[in-house]
Amino acid sequence: MKTYRLEQLFEILKENKVTTNKESVRRWLREGKISGIKGAGPKKNSWQVTEEELQRFLSERVPASIQEKTEYIATNVVISEAEKERLREEGRNDVLNRLAARHIWEGRFVFKKKWVNECLDHQRMTNKSTRSYILNRMLQHKQGYAAPGVLYMLDTFNFEGIKLKMNDSFSALDEKITFALIEYLRKEYIDPTRRKAETE
Repeated sequence: MKTYRLEQLFEILKENKVTTNKESVRRWLREGKISGIKGAGPKKNSWQVTEEELQRFLSERVPASIQEKTEYIATNVVISEAEKERLREEGRNDVLNRLAARHIWEGRFVFKKKWVNECLDHQRMTNKSTRSYILNRMLQHKQGYAAPGVLYMLDTFNFEGIKLKMNDSFSALDEKITFALIEYLRKEYIDPTRRKAETE
């Protein structure tokens, strides 16, 4: 019958992700969680554990169904980079939605009329009715605050309960938010089914 010394036992348990600490293995042997024979080796102070005992302990710590599933995943499932990115984005959105539901935000960006007009100029927005619509919508978005603005978290912000992605073409936070919202409101304005009634 095959037997294992402490060092061999530790390596097998480490490989199976049961422990990364040799002292844990010694403690399990002393406490009888792993049955072994003490007194092996030249100094008579080492341990020996049978193959059968090792398998018993592994089956308790790592159930066969998990071992089989892990082996199956590791050897038979190939996930494309696009799928990995989709899963990462899905998880990220889930976390952001949970934070937003609890009203946990990173900060609040306040809109100033002069700043919004400068951004509209930068976008070469010359149509007066479109420009007026966007400016009014942004400056009316107060949500209980004295000044108009939006709450933001990482690369998203909240406008009227809708989570919008910041414009990553810009580096400054104020630009990322403002230009993304201008584009969102421009699309809203040109689509009569989405356009909101203007109130001064």
